[in-house]
Amino acid sequence: MLPIKVALLSQTNAVGFQDLTHVADALSIQATRDLSPIWGISATVTAFNSPRHVPPGYWPIFVVAQLPPGEGGFHWTKHKQPYAEVEAGDSWSLSASHELVEMLVDPSGNRLVAGPELTVQGGNIVENPNKRVSYLVEACDPCEAPDYAYLIEDVIVSDFFTPHFHDPVVSTGTRYSFTGALTKPREIRPGGYISWNDPETGAMMQIQYFGQPRVVNLSQQQNMAAAESLREFVNRAEHETSRSRSNVPRTHKVAQLREARRTAIHKAAEAWEAQAR
Repeated sequence: MLPIKVALLSQTNAVGFQDLTHVADALSIQATRDLSPIWGISATVTAFNSPRHVPPGYWPIFVVAQLPPGEGGFHWTKHKQPYAEVEAGDSWSLSASHELVEMLVDPSGNRLVAGPELTVQGGNIVENPNKRVSYLVEACDPCEAPDYAYLIEDVIVSDFFTPHFHDPVVSTGTRYSFTGALTKPREIRPGGYISWNDPETGAMMQIQYFGQPRVVNLSQQQNMAAAESLREFVNRAEHETSRSRSNVPRTHKVAQLREARRTAIHKAAEAWEAQAR
């Protein structure tokens, strides 16, 4: 399989080319080391300092100063090619990783997988075995919160589910997400969500686990444009979660671990430089 080529570009002074290159290297490692063996996808990520320098055939991820209200991260060009936008912030790499993984797993933004409907009863998320729905394959959403992120060197990247996430039943010893945060099919961790199409009504539904889990009818909140993908439609309703991924508080454990890792890398570089003199 030919590798998918992804371009990482900054459209804001808040993210310089050195930072862009550093994150691109980490995302390439995630794509080749972590994602490829699980999903059978081959991809590379390269930083470019201008859209004019991006060769044809690359799928771009743009780092922007601010996402417009009501605009999610995933998009199609007029030629139905995927691209993504992520908002700049202290942890923008987490958003970039999220968009990268989901773009590679489902470039169309329309992939659906059948499974039992989820509902909320007594504050718990449970399955309804008597009804089948079609889940949108969004590999990072159920475990997208920074609590389940991990580091590649000193870069924060997103956890993602495996193809077993949509298995009919739970199986002992099966890996449901890269970090192991997900322990069974269709599990949603706090700070995450899952989306599906209800074939009986045609509505796009979602369980959001922000505080207490709740079922939301996205089709009642907004209209779907004829030219947009299902993921574009869903992402428009999740603008604030996209923004929060790029702005993880520095007091959060993954941000503190990143700072400790950066300090260790800096000290190792200083020691190497001293020995080289």
